[in-house]
Amino acid sequence: MKYSNEFINQLIESEIEFSNHLASIYHYPDNITHLLYIMIPAFILKYGTNFKQLLEKCFATVPIIIDDQQDQIYQAYYFSKLERKQEIRVVKGIVLKNYKNIGLMQLLDNLVHEFNHAVNSLQNEMIENHHFLVRTGIVYHYFDKTTLQLVKTGEEEILEEVINTKQTEMIIDIIKQLSNYSISNSTVQSTLYSIDSNYHSNSYFLESYVCKKLMENKTFLSTLEVLRFEGQIEDIYHFFDSIVGQDGSFLKLSNYLRQSLKLQRELTNTKWFKKRKINRIKEINQKAFAIIQKFDSNTIYK
Repeated sequence: MKYSNEFINQLIESEIEFSNHLASIYHYPDNITHLLYIMIPAFILKYGTNFKQLLEKCFATVPIIIDDQQDQIYQAYYFSKLERKQEIRVVKGIVLKNYKNIGLMQLLDNLVHEFNHAVNSLQNEMIENHHFLVRTGIVYHYFDKTTLQLVKTGEEEILEEVINTKQTEMIIDIIKQLSNYSISNSTVQSTLYSIDSNYHSNSYFLESYVCKKLMENKTFLSTLEVLRFEGQIEDIYHFFDSIVGQDGSFLKLSNYLRQSLKLQRELTNTKWFKKRKINRIKEINQKAFAIIQKFDSNTIYK
């Protein structure tokens, strides 16, 4: 990442003003506001200065909601739901749980991860057929057209999390690199000084491990990042399936990852048939890896 000190400081100062404005609207505590000082510039550097207004719109329309309840599985989550007033509209937010008991790096990871879902859901957000379909990254949530209640979530849910975890690490890496610049704002300096340079996200660890080769494949990641950001989800299917050489490959991979996580969660709640479930998880992950291996072997730019 090579920018001038002047450019980086101007960007940070601009987003400090913007973050303070958000904090005054949503009554954010100082530690969250100070993380926004470095997060929003990092998002702009990741996605491009030409998307600065679009990214600021995301942070302005997706409030952070503090719900300080203990939750061992979900420390934070992004939600989008439908509301009918004069017209149908999408209501969004990020919920932070266990807020008072998590450290700075975990809080940063949670916020970057959830805002990255939101950023990658802005364009082509909703489509209508037999249901209202609201997009979170590559996955659609299906809502009943009469009641506006959630009916189902698409199979791509876990693959979306794996992709988002990879991008979260990339954005946090950009934040780490900001410390290489001479930052004039003392609060930002102090916040950057507190960032753990060795930090890595442990979200969806097994699924991320299975998909490691896919996440490192430049053909996959460079193409998917653009299509996901723009909301061209059908094009992702065509792109992936055409390289694998078999229709339905992207959906199969998504299904395998979802099945694997479901069985992992069942393991923690049962005393019986653990060995059978572990063997089944291994079998499913091998099938997922075989699809990834085929995609990787059929690409030149890796």
